[in-house]
Amino acid sequence: MGDEKKQKTGPRSVLSEDQRQKIAAALEARGATQACPRCSNKTFTVLEGYFTHPLSPSVGMILGGPAVPVAVVACNNCGFLSEHALGTLGLLEREADK
Repeated sequence: MGDEKKQKTGPRSVLSEDQRQKIAAALEARGATQACPRCSNKTFTVLEGYFTHPLSPSVGMILGGPAVPVAVVACNNCGFLSEHALGTLGLLEREADK
């Protein structure tokens, strides 16, 4: 993701530039540097916030409970979004670390 375009951090940004750089570095370290699967573009931007996917024991809407937080990377050409689990990237603070 070395070709990624710098996106300015806005007033409502959840992530600092340093946090976004850590996400980009973690992805690069794991070889997540391939071109966009939709348009073959090679430049991406780490978005300024996280997505969170709730885990549910059944089909239906459940508020609260366990979830998977993910970093989101957008293709600078077509806008394709890829999601990357923060825990797998080693970017989640563990309860023992708090």
